[in-house]
Amino acid sequence: MDDNSERFDRATVLAGAGNVTAAAALYRDILASQPKHLAAAKALADIVEAGQVSGDAAAARKAVIDIETESTYSVGKTAQIHGRFDVAIRCYTKILDMDPDYDDAIWGLAEAHYGNRDLKEALKWYRAYSEKYPDDHESRHMVAALGDGPKPLRASDDYVRETFDHFAEDFDKQLLEDLEYRAPKLLHALFRQVSPGSVTNLEVLDAGCGTGLSGIDFKAYAASLVGVDLSPEMLKLAKARNLYDDLHEGELASYMRANPGRFDLIVAADVFCYIGDLAESLEAAFETVKTGGLMVFSVEAQSKRGYSLTGSGRYAHKPAYVRKAAQNAGFKEIIGRTDTLRMEYGEPVKGYLTALTKI
Repeated sequence: MDDNSERFDRATVLAGAGNVTAAAALYRDILASQPKHLAAAKALADIVEAGQVSGDAAAARKAVIDIETESTYSVGKTAQIHGRFDVAIRCYTKILDMDPDYDDAIWGLAEAHYGNRDLKEALKWYRAYSEKYPDDHESRHMVAALGDGPKPLRASDDYVRETFDHFAEDFDKQLLEDLEYRAPKLLHALFRQVSPGSVTNLEVLDAGCGTGLSGIDFKAYAASLVGVDLSPEMLKLAKARNLYDDLHEGELASYMRANPGRFDLIVAADVFCYIGDLAESLEAAFETVKTGGLMVFSVEAQSKRGYSLTGSGRYAHKPAYVRKAAQNAGFKEIIGRTDTLRMEYGEPVKGYLTALTKI
């Protein structure tokens, strides 16, 4: 391929000398070999729109907008990934000035304003996206989380599935490296505290197993390790760890009710942050765990009464509510403690970890 910079300079000279036909031919030749050459697309659109050469003026200008929006979106997305939300917001706003129907920029503004902790603006753009796509589960959930309307008792299965499918590939890196995620390790330590001896040959359920981070530590105690999750993309990564004897795609409470008295131990790391009312889940867990069996799990903790859907789209629970819900389901709490589950926007996320037994 010839040097397009040299050819562009030559075309510019030709256009300046009034030889627009030859210039247009060169611009088109550049775009044939380098379709995203913004300067050539702009120059060609200018002379076509001016009627100096033949061509579809609307198509030529659309080509310019498509190239520029795609390039700007790439810059905005990269900035957002690296926490430069101000840069991302400028990029997405520029895109919508050029193309008001650029859906990814609408979503990008919602996410970037959320990252910038401007929740009012984030809600505005989540609403804009939800109005365009009323069946989109993620935007609908975030509108519920940030808005003043009624809150769902739990996140929908579709929302959870789509959310975790979306970032399954980067899940471990984001949690372990970026967010300093500790929940699986904390639950393992809690389990060792209530089962200090040499415990093996357990039937273990990793509830909401994700990519299998909990399975790493709990595999050593398992005669059989079963994982359940809503996200098929997360389950693919869990399977690749070669830890699990069985992996099941489905809703957790339904799976537990379908397997009464099967498990000695249930582990649920950061699963109930997507469920507000814990009654159904804990009742199902009580059914599936054997008498004398254990359940260890974590929630995000709050000081307010009961539970609430937070601006993050996740639920937080008061420890007293967790204990009461567990008792109502038939469990007895052996031990519970608060600790930091992870970091988020530079701040620790406090959690409550509990170990329950079925008497």
